[in-house]
Amino acid sequence: MVLEEISSGEQVEATIEPLNLNDFKVIKRDKSRFDSFNWNAYKSREVYKLRLVSDETILGLMCLTDHPGEGIDAIEIELLEVSLENRRGNRKFALIAGCLIAFACRESFKRGYEGWVFLKPKTYLKEHYSSKYGFVWVPIKTPSQPEGIMELNTNNSLRLIKRYID
Repeated sequence: MVLEEISSGEQVEATIEPLNLNDFKVIKRDKSRFDSFNWNAYKSREVYKLRLVSDETILGLMCLTDHPGEGIDAIEIELLEVSLENRRGNRKFALIAGCLIAFACRESFKRGYEGWVFLKPKTYLKEHYSSKYGFVWVPIKTPSQPEGIMELNTNNSLRLIKRYID
């Protein structure tokens, strides 16, 4: 997978790996780069980092939850965060969130869920997830999901994998 360096338009190889205990220490020490969530509360969970192949600097984080059976058979993107320096206007690299979401889609296929991925969106991100990545809002509202969920089906997951990973 590749990221796009905004200033040059150059494509730079990136990789996604499981977060290790040292990574959690780095994130805690440099809290200003990942300030949206308390990532250390997820040490026992399935957390991945995106970094350049040539650099250990973490550019994005994602926590996945596997939902086998239960009538769900899908991967949930529980948390996703792009580093502060790569958000919005002055970002250095583009495509970080897309690569992380496509990785979740690929994991869904690997685990036999035919690409089904879902997340519980913050209200202001619904339109963004829909228009940029093809998530579809499902109005299943519960006390733990007051905004419903957004899901990716098989075809949209394949499209994201092709766009961001292959």
